[in-house]
Amino acid sequence: MEILKRDRSPLGDALALLVCGVLAGVLAAAAAFPLVGLAGMVAEDSVNSFESLPSELTKTSLPQTSYVYASDGKTLITSFYEENRREVTLDEVSPLMIEALLAAEDSKFYEHKGVDWAGIIRAAVANQGGDSQGASTLTMQFVRNTLIYSASTIDEVIEASEDTYDRKLREARYAMAIEESMSKDDILEGYLNVIYLGNQAYGVHAGSYSYFNKPPSELTLAEAATLASLPKFPSYADGLLDGEGDDGQILDRRDWIIQRMVDLGSITQAEADEAVEQPLGLDPRPVRSECVDVATPNWGFFCDFFKEWWGDQELFGETQRDRISLLKRGGYKIVTSLDPDLQNAATEKLADRVSVDNPATLGSVTITPGTGHVRAMAVNRVYSLDQTNNGPRTDGDDSKPSNYPNTTIPLLSGNERVIGYPAGSTFKMFTMLAALEEGWPLKTKIPSPGTYASRLYGDYTKQPSSCDFKRGDLYPWCPTNDGGWSSAPLNMWGMFGRSSNTAFVQLQELVGTSKAVDIAERSGITFYPNTGVGQAKENDNLDGYGTFTLGFDATTPMAMAEAYATVAAGGKHCDPLPVMQVINADGEEWVEASTPSCEQAYAEEVAYAAVSAGRCVVGQNPEGSQCSGNTAAAYTSDFGRPLFGKTGTSDSNRAYWFIASTPNATTATFVGDTDATYRANVASNDLKDAVKSTGTAILKTAVKDLDKKDWPKPTDAMSNGKNLVSIPSIGCEDPDSARSKVAGAGFEAAIAPGKFDSECEDGQAFSTSITGSAPKGSPIYILVSNGSDFKDEDDEDEDEPDDDASTPPDDRD
Repeated sequence: MEILKRDRSPLGDALALLVCGVLAGVLAAAAAFPLVGLAGMVAEDSVNSFESLPSELTKTSLPQTSYVYASDGKTLITSFYEENRREVTLDEVSPLMIEALLAAEDSKFYEHKGVDWAGIIRAAVANQGGDSQGASTLTMQFVRNTLIYSASTIDEVIEASEDTYDRKLREARYAMAIEESMSKDDILEGYLNVIYLGNQAYGVHAGSYSYFNKPPSELTLAEAATLASLPKFPSYADGLLDGEGDDGQILDRRDWIIQRMVDLGSITQAEADEAVEQPLGLDPRPVRSECVDVATPNWGFFCDFFKEWWGDQELFGETQRDRISLLKRGGYKIVTSLDPDLQNAATEKLADRVSVDNPATLGSVTITPGTGHVRAMAVNRVYSLDQTNNGPRTDGDDSKPSNYPNTTIPLLSGNERVIGYPAGSTFKMFTMLAALEEGWPLKTKIPSPGTYASRLYGDYTKQPSSCDFKRGDLYPWCPTNDGGWSSAPLNMWGMFGRSSNTAFVQLQELVGTSKAVDIAERSGITFYPNTGVGQAKENDNLDGYGTFTLGFDATTPMAMAEAYATVAAGGKHCDPLPVMQVINADGEEWVEASTPSCEQAYAEEVAYAAVSAGRCVVGQNPEGSQCSGNTAAAYTSDFGRPLFGKTGTSDSNRAYWFIASTPNATTATFVGDTDATYRANVASNDLKDAVKSTGTAILKTAVKDLDKKDWPKPTDAMSNGKNLVSIPSIGCEDPDSARSKVAGAGFEAAIAPGKFDSECEDGQAFSTSITGSAPKGSPIYILVSNGSDFKDEDDEDEDEPDDDASTPPDDRD
């Protein structure tokens, strides 16, 4: 029996599918708008019948990338983003890019009202035949992507992206409402900024740079079509930027879009033929992301300081989290103070002198006095999270990696966990500033013995630095000069130039440790709780803390550069500032965000007097100075500019410093061991030489293009004193009587603890802690004899020579 076959022509199938598609479209529309009906969809007041638009659609605020540049405003350091995006306007985008996207995604964009009903029917017919076609208009895609990127929870993301009829119908409703409230150009502009183009590129600006390293206004036809192929298929670009992956699919879709543009009349066939002959031509710009991905690894320490600074500024938000979120979403152009040439030159000098594989940390920070701008943060290390091949730790703690050669520890700027390195004699600057502020002039002369038995500072038990005798129940503290050298009394120029430990301990006794610490803090030094100063404060015994002036406390190169820059700027203290300009996403400068934070920490005349003493250190003796010591002159003799500075060796050579400054640049250079800051003998003679030579070279580089400036000479009051009061002389008398005499002259008189060698009888006052004259109200100590050199009359008679052996009176001196 012959089976009759039904004739099924292609036309019959198409008609059947068309009927099904039309019915599906009508049913979908009716379901979407049950109260309005199809006829009402074109009515002017139809939007009022839809559910209210979410605020994220009416007031879109997409996260944008913030770009961080060096001081030239062109050299990119890094970027911060949640999504790599930078918003653009339509006139910043090539017309070819716009035409390519419309050809690829929605050629009837300027004709429909947010929903392409004919497209829905066409897609339904195609899908009935087994194809997979979408019918989302560009407006609907804009709605979907905006809702996704504005979502704050996973549930909101799912709701905005799940493949359900409810989501698609909601999109259609929103799209039609959007078309009533926004212009076509505004919708298109929003779409260009919200689309995802693969490889973490959001929006056409990020895509243009990520794939072709150029602004979207400069895209060629082939490049525009390539980007236009990605919104629907971003996975096509996976691996391509790394030189991997298959570019066949992206080329096929690119060429299809180009031909589609011909069909729509956007370009000619000749232009299309030329474009499809072009290779993909990817030229990606590396996407810098935060500090571990900076353009040059040695810039990471500056970047880290910048991020820390941003997170601390209350101007940027209520909490640190809010501030960092603003940085990652705000779309700022931030021009920092980093001088890339100085930074690179400094890093090279340091690493050439001390290898990155050396456990000794050699670093330097350069700051601009009067603004606080941080120009360089260089160190013989690589800023990197990869510490798998680091060297062995010098403290023996193998539970964590060492800091060399790779680290992200803030070696130069520090924090509450990394408080720095012992400062050594660089802290003598603060004792001198305190003395000058209290009215002690530069000409003040103080003895500089090889060893000095402190009048104020001591221990109940014997310590290595104690004297080998007691005063009452106490062993006094006996600081010494390096090498045990001694000299006649030194004025402050000589004390600072020769860095006399014994003279400066006496000066600290005169002014009080608390005043020296106070002026250090005003200058920019932070003392953490576990430092000597911090513990002395906690014990309410700051004025009993003797070793302050010798720099037993830890500090950072950043803080020391900040403090000495305060001196160089005439006592004007400025917080370290890593930015020079902050420009928001609208191109407006946020002046308040980059304004230096400065205040007068102490009087100009005090600062310039300290500068005068500091010039002795570097071998300069300008008018108004009386130098007699130059611990760094061998390295600075040919500097060629006004300069002051200070060297500093910490106890047991744990660290070594050289801080130097011109009026417009201050550099703090040091060497120490970050893993074991307590380790002795880190600062070998060779490393001390490295600190002074590299510090000088870095400062020379820093000022080579700056104007040559000078400081004024110290005032007469600062050099010679003003309204000084004569200190009464004391000679072998009752201590209480001597104290009354000194107090009556206007001083804060007290009897010094313990007894001292003298020619007076045991228990008699024989002198004052300082002689000559002093500012009224100064603390003056009455020194009491221990009788060690006392000789009574009988002893003197026994010591006289016989008459026969005597020298004739005329021949005596």
